Amino acid sequence: MHSAVYTFNILQIGFVIYLYQNLDDHTIDFFNYDSISVLFAFVLAVLSFIAAIHYQIYEKHQNELIRTVRIHNAVYIGFNAALMGVYLSSQYGMLWAFVEATTLTGATLIYHDRSKIVLEAVWKYVFACSVSITLAFVGILLLSVSAQEVQLTDLSFNLLKENALLMNPIWLKAAFIFILVGFSVKMGAIPMFNVDIDAKDVAPSPISGLFSSVVLNAGFLGIFRFYQAFEHTSIGPWMNNVLLIAGVSTLFFAAAYLMRIKNCKRLFAYSSMEHAGLVLIALSLGKLGILAAFLHLTFNAIVKSGLFFQVGQMIRINGGNKTEIRGYFYQNPIGGLILLFGSIAIMAMPPSGLFISELLIFKGLMIQKSWFLILIIAFVLIVIFYVLLRAIFKMLFYPINPKNSTNVKGKPIEYVLQILLLVTSMYFGIFQNQFLFDLIQAAIN
Repeated sequence: MHSAVYTFNILQIGFVIYLYQNLDDHTIDFFNYDSISVLFAFVLAVLSFIAAIHYQIYEKHQNELIRTVRIHNAVYIGFNAALMGVYLSSQYGMLWAFVEATTLTGATLIYHDRSKIVLEAVWKYVFACSVSITLAFVGILLLSVSAQEVQLTDLSFNLLKENALLMNPIWLKAAFIFILVGFSVKMGAIPMFNVDIDAKDVAPSPISGLFSSVVLNAGFLGIFRFYQAFEHTSIGPWMNNVLLIAGVSTLFFAAAYLMRIKNCKRLFAYSSMEHAGLVLIALSLGKLGILAAFLHLTFNAIVKSGLFFQVGQMIRINGGNKTEIRGYFYQNPIGGLILLFGSIAIMAMPPSGLFISELLIFKGLMIQKSWFLILIIAFVLIVIFYVLLRAIFKMLFYPINPKNSTNVKGKPIEYVLQILLLVTSMYFGIFQNQFLFDLIQAAIN
């Protein structure tokens, strides 16, 4: 039943390798495979393959019906194809259509367990995403009005960038607000963040891992394509201020909600919200910030997906309980260590790759001499770190809850893949990988 998914994933990886080898040959209509597209597509291909392996273990433990698994696998392929479309689109209309496709396919993947709670979350997700994506479409319509004034034939990113200085800044400002609000639902950022949290909570953990990584990247790319086209125009400083406000607000909301969370999946879902805020802040800091943003997105995808895969294993070992988990380290020492070091990595502590990207963000703020903002962001991050560490140590080292005692064991392949993701993040934190830096720098330039 899973052979089609694995075949698709292998072909997907091969396709991305082909794109990388032909970066300078943009011959496909409606698609543009620049270095950022290829980077995100490669992250998607690898994480999707790993998530498929974890899902196979998940469905066997749940004793899922064959029909349910077949529906999941078919939609899973469509979900991956839609995300690839988002990454590789060269026009705003195409990008918007593929983002909407991720909503429809993603909703089906969330509605896996067919319970009333899941159904409620799915309807919220479909409704909120549809409203948000409609707002993004309004932004694209406003952008098209400005484009028509200078007689542009389409909304391709390259054409917008070439004519950016000729376009009406009033229309552009209005378009950016709608696009930022619309695509925030995919990032899990202010203002449309709640529905993303609910989706990650009720979905199977392998799907939650993808929502916290590759879907977040897709939402960011929808915002970045606009920013990239118009950052050097008169609205550039204004966009930076809007991004800064949105990023700091997202951090504050993440910290506030984390303080009262006991559900382990929602805990890491709000952690993704924190990183979405940091990425928006980074984007407002110029070239150094853009480099930091893409590094942060890449490392967050690697670590956060691995954490959600491990959380799924932890829930399985704890008899399906997502709250009041205690003594997990004594039940599953290997899984406990992965959860501990993964949590340290996602909090950007050395030697995590996220430490490098957050260091660049603070460096960018220091260059701009935003000392008060540095203090605010540092304070909020300290609060988030404290709340996360307290929750993680309770889950790992408090006495075991007898109600959660089971004989379920993790599969060796799960540990191997999760450790591989964690080690990859630490490798980038210790050794500067010139290949990755050059790939991102090429897109920035």
